[in-house]
Amino acid sequence: MGIFDSAEMKEAKRQYKEEMKQLAEAMQPTGKIFMCAKWDDNLRVISLGSMGLGTIVKYDTIKDIQIFESVKEVTSTKSKGKEKRKGVMTRAAVGTILMPGVGTLAGALTAKKQSTGESEAVTSQQVTRTIVLTRDDPFKTVLNVPYNAELEVKLRSILAENLSQTAPVEQVAEVSQVEQPVSSVSVADELMKLKELLDAGVLTQEEFTAQKQRLLQ
Repeated sequence: MGIFDSAEMKEAKRQYKEEMKQLAEAMQPTGKIFMCAKWDDNLRVISLGSMGLGTIVKYDTIKDIQIFESVKEVTSTKSKGKEKRKGVMTRAAVGTILMPGVGTLAGALTAKKQSTGESEAVTSQQVTRTIVLTRDDPFKTVLNVPYNAELEVKLRSILAENLSQTAPVEQVAEVSQVEQPVSSVSVADELMKLKELLDAGVLTQEEFTAQKQRLLQ
């Protein structure tokens, strides 16, 4: 990729970027989350990000939404009245801090203390959440977005709408698949009946052949 892209690939990327630019310019937001996202339900696009760096995502390309959590331990050491910390979270940060456009830090959880006479180590956990969005896109199918509870609700509502629109098509396909074996069984039954009539002398060979060809058409 990069400098080794073919001429066709470069042209495809140029057209893709141009399309995204036009969608961004055409957007008339019907909703937004400060420093996080804005969307246009009429145009059916959502811009993820802020400060002019948003990624345009078409509603109908969203295929899956998941929440990823990473846990980081933060240790602070206190020795003879002096305290040395590794990390920025303290016990005062217990709980969930929603920071639009930055993510969710689910507290420095209950600290573990270890004392060795002259020093004391306190270890806590820092949990960072990320929204992982999977979409049908020719260049970047997976997007990692800083967590925001309101954004998660919006994205999941878009995904639910997409799934509801595809459900009828899938149901029709399932019905067709079920009906085909029934039809095949019916033809087989008719052929068996014709063979029995032939063996019984009710039908001549010519009549049997003609009826068989009619059923198999």
